[in-house]
Amino acid sequence: MRYPIIFLSALVIEICSTFYIRFVSEGNAPGMIFFAAIGPFLGLPFLAYMIEATNWSERIFNAVALSLGYIVGTIIVITLIQ
Repeated sequence: MRYPIIFLSALVIEICSTFYIRFVSEGNAPGMIFFAAIGPFLGLPFLAYMIEATNWSERIFNAVALSLGYIVGTIIVITLIQ
């Protein structure tokens, strides 16, 4: 269950960070404040898994799950926003 949680967290972080950047570029203060407020909490679901990794194979699998989540999040943003 660890890697799907890491994947989903990275996906949500990628999508939310893109919206934050969009609100910054548009000068939308309420949107910026909202995403600035929730941003620190988005990584909490996988933080414990990153800290608990005791060997390099776990760390590499964590990094792969993060990477795939960011990639899928980017693809979703590119597909839906453009």
